Amino acid sequence: MATMRLEEIPFMHWGIITKYNFSPEYTRYIPRKRWDPLTSVEIKLYDEITRQLVGIGKRKGHFSYISPIRGKRPKGEGRVRDVFEKIIKGEDYAIFVALDDKAKNDPFSLTPELLNVENYKAATIINRFPATVRYIDSEILEKVRPLIEDEFTRIAFGVNLITFPVNYSETLSEVSVEDLVAIFKSMRTAIVRVAEAARKKGIDLLPVYPFFNIGPMAGGSQPRLHSQVYIDLNIDGHGTMMENILQAFDEMRNRGICYLCTSKHDDRIVYENSTWIVWTSLSPRRNYHLRLTPKRHVERFTELDDFELEGLADALIRVSKGLDRLNIDRNRNVLIYSNPIGYNSIFHLYIDLISFEKIGGIEMLDSCRVARIAPEDAAAELKKAMKEI
Repeated sequence: MATMRLEEIPFMHWGIITKYNFSPEYTRYIPRKRWDPLTSVEIKLYDEITRQLVGIGKRKGHFSYISPIRGKRPKGEGRVRDVFEKIIKGEDYAIFVALDDKAKNDPFSLTPELLNVENYKAATIINRFPATVRYIDSEILEKVRPLIEDEFTRIAFGVNLITFPVNYSETLSEVSVEDLVAIFKSMRTAIVRVAEAARKKGIDLLPVYPFFNIGPMAGGSQPRLHSQVYIDLNIDGHGTMMENILQAFDEMRNRGICYLCTSKHDDRIVYENSTWIVWTSLSPRRNYHLRLTPKRHVERFTELDDFELEGLADALIRVSKGLDRLNIDRNRNVLIYSNPIGYNSIFHLYIDLISFEKIGGIEMLDSCRVARIAPEDAAAELKKAMKEI
């Protein structure tokens, strides 16, 4: 098995910065996490002793990962531009974190390798062109940190994972249930591995963002179906959407309920199996916005059992085919909302399946969407289409 020597790794590939690939002029290209001073605030918690809100040194609101290396990632349409094929055949380097549901390398490994994985169903690797730094030499960090960091800016630390099937497919409508389950199992193993490794480094609060970008209009730079997971290691807070979700569930806890455990979703249920329910969102972010949740009260993606992962694969494939039949745009995002690791919050895992649409000014101006079809009507259309498949 061939490996790439540390001194051969280009600057920021796999999130690695060392004395071998860094020079002072690269300081401006080190990824940073920047909070918007106009739309972010310090998180404050109620102190029982002082009976006051006390800041905890973390923020909530809008932030950006600024990472120029992302612009160098390979892009293209069609199987001819599929970068995963060479990785699968052991003809290109990768850092493998999980193969199927078995852990492989340490998620902080600095050793890319050539490894033929054609006998597996799915693999999870470190993103070669990530949004965050995974490793930086301490001597370099000491020099560049004062040049980069301020009240609203941090060097962006994190682990970016990619999971892909060995058998080629481009959409959720094409992938087999078996291969999609393998993707989910590999993701689950890799996230757990990152959390364990981060804990050893003293990092125990981890926002975890799993998602699929399917199609170029949805942000997919590679044609082969693949998931990504951004795991933030900055311990400096979380975004507006996550804060809103956490506050909503906190309100539910105060009322003694969980909306996702009790709601009947009226006439909006599109599909359900023994472990999952799919319905059209009551307040859609796009037309035909679908929401999925496990019937069991599960807080994190890593807590889903094998049976639930099989049910999730079945549900996503079925509703994706239904959307296809309605000629809904095939560029889609699958967004998995999971309780951040280490957070002591009530949460019920849920997933949004959102098809690409152009949006207007009001939708960019605030957290607002203008929908042209009622969720109940979208559900009726989709149920009818799925029966005809």
